[in-house]
Amino acid sequence: MKISNPADIKQSELLRSTQAAASRQAGSAGGAPIEKASAPASVQLSETSRRLAAETAASDPIRSAKVAEIRKAISEGRFHVNADVVADKMIAEAAELLETLSRPR
Repeated sequence: MKISNPADIKQSELLRSTQAAASRQAGSAGGAPIEKASAPASVQLSETSRRLAAETAASDPIRSAKVAEIRKAISEGRFHVNADVVADKMIAEAAELLETLSRPR
């Protein structure tokens, strides 16, 4: 069963080889080990982004409650992933993407 065209495979191989080359170059630059950052990065949110985040959280309390419930279940080790459901959704999304990409432009 063929699920992609050869151009997609070539692009994937090119991406992989480019990433591998960049990784080798970064790891062997001068033979020196890569140092860790001295301090964690700091992020400053603008007033607009803070307002949008607050409005988003307030606009859908059911979703916020669901997210909080899932976070709690994960932290307590009670959250279990149904691999069959995840696989079905991944296949459906891949099929949709392939359909979108195969449409004439």
